[in-house]
Amino acid sequence: MSSRSTYLLYFLLIFIHENLVSNDLLYQLSKQQEDILSAQDAFVVSIDIDIDKSGVDLKWEIAPKHYLYLRDIKTKRNGLDVKYHVRNSNQSKYDDAFFGNVLILKEKFEISILIPDIVNNTQDTITVDYRGCAEAGFCYPMETLSFRISDKIL
Repeated sequence: MSSRSTYLLYFLLIFIHENLVSNDLLYQLSKQQEDILSAQDAFVVSIDIDIDKSGVDLKWEIAPKHYLYLRDIKTKRNGLDVKYHVRNSNQSKYDDAFFGNVLILKEKFEISILIPDIVNNTQDTITVDYRGCAEAGFCYPMETLSFRISDKIL
């Protein structure tokens, strides 16, 4: 085989290989983008006001292959930090590239916030901050949920 034929064959093989690789990469990237959920779909939050127990219950349904950072869940009442009680969670340790060893939440997460004399404090505002990621490597910005207690009482 002549050296010219060898070079032509070499460049042809590289061209075919590059096209196959780039088409596969483009397909994989487009497939990953289709799999990324909105934060509202990845972390579905429901709110229940329990007048009898003077509390607000929040429940997250966490989509498969997604997780919340426990350390980033913050609750406030009228702008002031307020503690919450964990009612149900599926916690596990995770070695995060940015935050080190952290606790993450999968599947579901439920908390209660005690509001003494809730009947007389229906104009109070509750704010909850949370952040999570998809296992595909996409992290969501901090989400903030804010509501007035009176808006959630049926």
